[in-house]
Amino acid sequence: MRKYLFFDIDGTLVGASHHVTDNNAKAIQQARANGHKAFLCSGRAPTSIMQDIIDVGFDGIICSAGGFIMIDGHFVFENLINQYVLQEVITLFTNHHILFTLETRDTIYQTPGVTEFFDQRHQEHFKDNLELKRFFELRRRGENREPIRRFNILKTPVAKISFIAKRKQDYEECVPFLEDYFHIVTFSKPEDDFVNGELIIKGCTKADGIKRLIRYYNASMEDTIGFGDSMNDYQMIEAVNIACVSKQAPQVLLDKADYTFDDPDEDGIAKVLAELKLV
Repeated sequence: MRKYLFFDIDGTLVGASHHVTDNNAKAIQQARANGHKAFLCSGRAPTSIMQDIIDVGFDGIICSAGGFIMIDGHFVFENLINQYVLQEVITLFTNHHILFTLETRDTIYQTPGVTEFFDQRHQEHFKDNLELKRFFELRRRGENREPIRRFNILKTPVAKISFIAKRKQDYEECVPFLEDYFHIVTFSKPEDDFVNGELIIKGCTKADGIKRLIRYYNASMEDTIGFGDSMNDYQMIEAVNIACVSKQAPQVLLDKADYTFDDPDEDGIAKVLAELKLV
């Protein structure tokens, strides 16, 4: 029976190398050749999904954590933040000195300081790894990034907001308003002196994207399998019939796992697809 496979990207499909291994790619291709459907299911904006990942071969993409759904290269669903709510968030973040990124269909709009913030942290991982440094440079060129001053709220709809609060207190003061409208997913660790995360419209998570896509195919959720590693995969892992979770995932995700998989750079996806008898 055909299965519908949903793959998170970062930490699931690609690891520290930032490339899909040959074995992972071949396993996904073999699963499709065996009659199954494979989809990317990512928090990344459409413009942030690199071509080499797309070239592995997928039947569709859920991106911006459910904000956009593409089938065979065409957008079949978009869920966009209400303009009045968006304006309130922009004002709130600006007043609290929180850096943010607005994710649209074609462009990422960033406030000053976002790129520098991540550059500083990536530099710690680059060290003598010139290949890793080259990857980030190529990714930045591949993405359509624009300064926030070029954003027009009346003309450009937004699906998701990412943020960086350099002071935890600034973030905490914003939470009471934000949680009325959004799922708030944070990626920073408790010991960090900052908070970074993303705002996902309520009713529009990766899980909601999967359910919409399954209805598009007139299929059943009983035939869904999800692969994820972080807290923005939580709803997906809850919703799918079979949950495959990275061995490095937070315990709350591991508690919901039917299967676990190794680091993607160690062909974790290929191994678990074989374990599932899909290849």
